[in-house]
Amino acid sequence: MKKLLFAFAAVAILTSVTSCKKCGFCKYANGSTSDAVCKNTTLSALGVDEYSQAEAQCSADGGVWQKK
Repeated sequence: MKKLLFAFAAVAILTSVTSCKKCGFCKYANGSTSDAVCKNTTLSALGVDEYSQAEAQCSADGGVWQKK
């Protein structure tokens, strides 16, 4: 039981240490910008999220993605 508890504690610590917040916005050719989009990332973050979708849409619209 102690080993299991230790394993869960180790995963929780690792996740909290490796998490960070990344933000960005799109800058268009006409000089306008989009609203900033942020997400918290961790080792376990997988799949498509709002940040990735906004970054892809920016490129599709001919803009340049700027990281904050």
